[in-house]
Amino acid sequence: MVSVVNRDAQPPARILDWTKEGVDRILLIVSGAYAEIDFSDLIHFHQQEQRRITRVFDKLGPLGISLLDRSAVLRKEGRKGEGLQSSRYDFSGYVSRLSSTMAYRQLVEDALEGRCGIQPAGLQADDKVWVDPSAFVDPSAKLQGPCYIGANTRVNAGVVVTGYSSVESNCEIDIGTSLDHACVLPNTYLAPGLHVKNSVVDGSRLEHLDHGVIVDLQATGLASRRWPSPSVAFADGVDNDLTWEKNMKGRASAFLPKDLDHDV
Repeated sequence: MVSVVNRDAQPPARILDWTKEGVDRILLIVSGAYAEIDFSDLIHFHQQEQRRITRVFDKLGPLGISLLDRSAVLRKEGRKGEGLQSSRYDFSGYVSRLSSTMAYRQLVEDALEGRCGIQPAGLQADDKVWVDPSAFVDPSAKLQGPCYIGANTRVNAGVVVTGYSSVESNCEIDIGTSLDHACVLPNTYLAPGLHVKNSVVDGSRLEHLDHGVIVDLQATGLASRRWPSPSVAFADGVDNDLTWEKNMKGRASAFLPKDLDHDV
């Protein structure tokens, strides 16, 4: 049984229910870190150590991943306040703690460069350029790898995507906007003529990573939340910020007036 909880949350009460229902072993993952752990090796280590709890660490400390025996959960419930000895599983593989927007950007770069196990899903349109088959990319748009275009996303005429940029599912990048070392999270619209660099955009919220500044662009009309249509939502299910996707379709180019040019 696997349980994933938010870092700030208490482990779910259902864990006790699961053990009472006969679940022998629970893998508890506190969300907040991406770690490429071989769970079969973790289980083997846990069995060898013959402790009721195994906690996973890297060189910086605990990763919020624990393997619990049924008896450990039941004993803790029956004897509150008593600690149980645990085994320490030291992990030396790829880890991203995702403690900041900068850490998320680094994970995207590592994925696009093949430095971690995340694989862009879909078709490779060019060298280190991935585009989901359901995406629309105008023929005049320029995609310079490494970069990624997600499912049901629209990249309009004159758009430039470069420098480890990723545009995730159900986004629209409007005419002439350029993305350089930028991440656009699911369901985001970006207006025409923007230059977005070293930033992460989520709906109308933009965080500039060089300056540590967060701005809301809703009032300016430069960015907004783009909700999926019911048919797309039904087909795709729940959006996942770290899902990777791609492919291309065509359309005509357009002239971009200079008065639409903005730096973000």
